[in-house]
Amino acid sequence: MKKLESDSFDVNGVWEFSTEGDCEGRATKKLGKFTGNLFDGIKQYGSQSYYALSCKRVDYVSSIEKSPEKKRVHFKVYDSAIEMHDSNDALAKLTSEVPGGHSLVNSNYYGCVALEWEE
Repeated sequence: MKKLESDSFDVNGVWEFSTEGDCEGRATKKLGKFTGNLFDGIKQYGSQSYYALSCKRVDYVSSIEKSPEKKRVHFKVYDSAIEMHDSNDALAKLTSEVPGGHSLVNSNYYGCVALEWEE
């Protein structure tokens, strides 16, 4: 059963990842789905992003999968608990959920934040 939408943000779920398909941002390239922790999905698809990843929740789950990839990934989160294209709101709501050894910083891309880590 799907959780009721609320103001609290859960990083675990089923996420669809996409990126810009061209330099003008008119096309979207779907990269795939990931089940688990949002940040692990960002790391998995990070090397396939054009400018930035888009992360859209498609379902809620409680399981977590691990698969590291890249050292810095720019991304946007589409969830009712986070204001659309508001990187400051995303930072405020996601920073406390960032796994150890990782950090969340402002991105130079519109509406994005960046996840940074060392492998």
